Amino acid sequence: MSNVKALIVGVSNYYLSGANDLPFCMNDITIMKNALLNGLKLDYSDIITCGNLGELTKNDFEKAFSEMVTRATNKDDTLIFYFSGHGTTLKDNQHYLVFSDGLLSTQKIIRNLKDIPIKSKIIILDCCHSGNFSIDGTSSLNIEKTVSEFQGEGYAVLASSKSEEVSFGHPDKPTSLFTSFLCDALQDRLLIRDGKVSLNDIQRLVSLYLDIWNKKSTYLKQHPIFRANMGGTIYFKVQEFQPFYSKNVYLKSDKYIIYKVKPLHTGQAKRYATEVILKEPFSFEEINKIYNEIVNVVKNVEVYNNKKSKDKWTGKIANIIWVYFGRDENDMISSNFICHTTWVDDKQDKAWWYKVNNRNTFILDGTHFNVHSYYEHLKIFNQNNLGNKNELIIKTKEILSHLVTLAENVISLFNEYKNGILTEVELVKQMEPFIQEINEYYIKSQDLDISPIDIKLWSEACSILFGTVFDFTLYYNKQYMSQRTSDNRKLCMEIAIKQYYADLESVGNLEQLL
Repeated sequence: MSNVKALIVGVSNYYLSGANDLPFCMNDITIMKNALLNGLKLDYSDIITCGNLGELTKNDFEKAFSEMVTRATNKDDTLIFYFSGHGTTLKDNQHYLVFSDGLLSTQKIIRNLKDIPIKSKIIILDCCHSGNFSIDGTSSLNIEKTVSEFQGEGYAVLASSKSEEVSFGHPDKPTSLFTSFLCDALQDRLLIRDGKVSLNDIQRLVSLYLDIWNKKSTYLKQHPIFRANMGGTIYFKVQEFQPFYSKNVYLKSDKYIIYKVKPLHTGQAKRYATEVILKEPFSFEEINKIYNEIVNVVKNVEVYNNKKSKDKWTGKIANIIWVYFGRDENDMISSNFICHTTWVDDKQDKAWWYKVNNRNTFILDGTHFNVHSYYEHLKIFNQNNLGNKNELIIKTKEILSHLVTLAENVISLFNEYKNGILTEVELVKQMEPFIQEINEYYIKSQDLDISPIDIKLWSEACSILFGTVFDFTLYYNKQYMSQRTSDNRKLCMEIAIKQYYADLESVGNLEQLL
């Protein structure tokens, strides 16, 4: 069984005055079920369907809803509720889902789904005026909560049309227009990254499909609405993923340790950067001898970052090798080196690769040296500014909780701009206080001490995430508005949000190091 459960509801036949039948809603049930099976890889046993014969009463729906709740027993489950049928705002201007024999409050159904004690809930509404709903603010990252717990926790609502719009059947297919595009997006293999697809990418693709449709259609126009009170986004595992593991070369000798060999291959050259720990304070003449030994070893190693590179270069001698020399493991981890040497084969332009200035770069016995004059200063700086592990974790988590919470607020505002609720001018104005706070906490993050080795990867992942959140301040900031077009601002913000979700996941994956 998967950890995703779904309730798919379609109402085609109505007894209510003024509610015409919607034959295509029965078909929506079928194509939605197939999309969840084929696209998100749900099991048959994890899907409940209602309305297959056209009729669905309020009582039958409530029974199915209760059954769905009993199946979602794991707190880490994801629950999907989908509705296709009539929607109305004629009663007290609130939105209602229309069943065969009556109405049920959309906001009440959302609230009931929200209160189910599982991690993630997704609500999909394909009906008229379905954008007439609200959510409870935005998600915030409590400093006591891990990023893994935060990511995906909460609920999201994807609706087929604005509150003042109707939702149409597809003119060329026996299905709803929105559902047709949604099912295409759920099964789009190009959205898959590392065996997973995100809710963010799915809803963006649906919006793109409808945007294109609206440009071509003369009257069947509808604009989807997306709102979420959810930390980050949800990732669905849809296929087995075997990551490409890059092996490492680690070799000890009396004088040195080959600590790491990094593949830097291109389409034109097989290249390696080799990091070496010197066991003694050798002279450049002695380093030169060591370098020649190392080059002879590294020329024939087989280390790759991906299968394509491996297929191209396996069995071939390296064309370019850089060797970086340091004194201890801290130098390796902080990428602080005494010097580095460059070796290239006879196929390369040696005059270009071996350029010298007779200060920091020079040739010694045919070997090209580049001396890192800042080495000692940086080593002393790193030692003097090395932070206490526990204190650094606390300070980093404090900044993390604030910046992630601010990011969620910014994304919520941006979604309302995309939903057509906010104008760009209103978005810029409402962004101002968040931009100021993001800047303040980003500056604080730059003053953190250097992290100890055992939490360095986590600290670096946090730093990358902080930089991505700072990017949010660049696009709808009054100071920079003249530098971009409206379309470019929107595209850049979409890219930054996608990167934010990926960075958030990376931080969550590295929390185990703490």
